[in-house]
Amino acid sequence: MLMIRMTLAALLATLAISPALATDAIESRLAEVVPTVSPDAIEPSGIPGVYEVRFGTDLFYVSEDGRYLLQGSLIDLETRENLTDKSLRGVRAEIFDGIPDDELTVYVPEREVRYVLNIFTDPNCPFCRQLHEEMQTYLDAGVKVRYLMYPVLGRESPTIMRDIWCAESRTDAMDRAKAGRAIASADCPTPAEEHLALGRELGISGTPATITDDGQLISGYRPAIEVIQALQAE
Repeated sequence: MLMIRMTLAALLATLAISPALATDAIESRLAEVVPTVSPDAIEPSGIPGVYEVRFGTDLFYVSEDGRYLLQGSLIDLETRENLTDKSLRGVRAEIFDGIPDDELTVYVPEREVRYVLNIFTDPNCPFCRQLHEEMQTYLDAGVKVRYLMYPVLGRESPTIMRDIWCAESRTDAMDRAKAGRAIASADCPTPAEEHLALGRELGISGTPATITDDGQLISGYRPAIEVIQALQAE
């Protein structure tokens, strides 16, 4: 009986596909389906025999033999953790960590920086203005705020954003724009197209949209105290 069990164990071991072979199988099958795009990463998922495949900020789950593909959220029912969102948070955190401050409009607290918020904003967005009114609350809590350009409300929004980014002081210009005051016209190269493309890639459909330094996405306006409490809880 012991010999039979050992034989069965050895047989099952030979049936398991090694990670290297699984990666090759998945890459080969995906190349047949989408030959013009290669996955950015293929990693084991929380399910044995299923791999997480990432294209940019899109996640899929593919069987180790490359035959089956699933799209959607993977939930660990034991821990109640959304494993898909956990992976996406890591991707978003990496993206924003690679964007330098000099490309953005940045508010830095006088005290030690404890948290960082990356916010897609529009000068004509009422909720963006409401968020901006609480800027001092964020700064007092040690939160560094980094604004990205997302001028999608109104025909004049792109022009206002350009004027802010080309101003001598972006923060002063942003303060004026958020208060509904006029700012001086200016012209210079801006990252508007890059920011809009990034927002679309992340599925941003409106402003404000906030990404924390650990990649959590907060859609819409939330009171500063709630956001700060959430950061502290994390």
